[in-house]
Amino acid sequence: MVKYILYLHLWLALIAFLLTMECVLFFSIPLDYYPFACFSATATLFTYNAHTLFVLYSKTKTTELTDWAVKHYYAVLAAAITGLTCSLHICIRYFSLSQWIVLISAGCTWLFYENRSIRLNKKVQTARQNYSFLKSIILALVWTVVTGILPLTTAQFNLLLQPDSILFTGIRFCLFAFITQLFEYRDLHIEKNNIKATNPAGKTIGYTNLTLLCNLFTAAICIQLVFLDVPVSFKLTTILQLAFLIFFIRIKNITTITTSMLLWDGILILSPLISIPVQQI
Repeated sequence: MVKYILYLHLWLALIAFLLTMECVLFFSIPLDYYPFACFSATATLFTYNAHTLFVLYSKTKTTELTDWAVKHYYAVLAAAITGLTCSLHICIRYFSLSQWIVLISAGCTWLFYENRSIRLNKKVQTARQNYSFLKSIILALVWTVVTGILPLTTAQFNLLLQPDSILFTGIRFCLFAFITQLFEYRDLHIEKNNIKATNPAGKTIGYTNLTLLCNLFTAAICIQLVFLDVPVSFKLTTILQLAFLIFFIRIKNITTITTSMLLWDGILILSPLISIPVQQI
């Protein structure tokens, strides 16, 4: 059951839903706009399961997730179709022109990522490692658009361009990029073990670059938190999230795909789970 929830990306869909609701409540967006939270969940369900299908069709990469997906191909396909159908319904019924513009831009970015990802899977490990930073930026940008920018464009772009909105989306972006770097580090390590390549550094492959980038993201988040006018609970929770992420980096702990999806993605859910109830008090 746990693998169904994780590998069909239902866990990520729930996280996307709660992150979007957090944004809606923080900026007092009328709850009539709840479809944006639902869209975040369905779009996540579609894109991640579609990515799994693309990897299967490319036949260039084997992981614990893809092995599971081969055995449960129709479940993955059904999840992708369900996510796509629900996403299109919400878009057509609720989205304004400004939101369509934002969504199409994010969609083109995601397609660029998928195209590059499939091509790089056919190349040597060094090329993929050099692409990891760009990948983290692209994924962080798409997640920021879906969980933050889309609901903030309910009043055209007026709300989005407010200082607090810019800082809020900036923090989200840096946090997403931070977590993506952890997954990149894990994937490179797993791939190294699979091909049994000779690497004197052992488990520290790419570790220097990882720490430099994550230190940069941490500094950016802390600076933005100083100027952001939101409930203290959000700031404290964000600091707690950073503490957990830094802990995982420092121990150099390479976990399995299942554990990392549960723990590292689960860090994202701390903010809405703590901040939303406090916001309602």
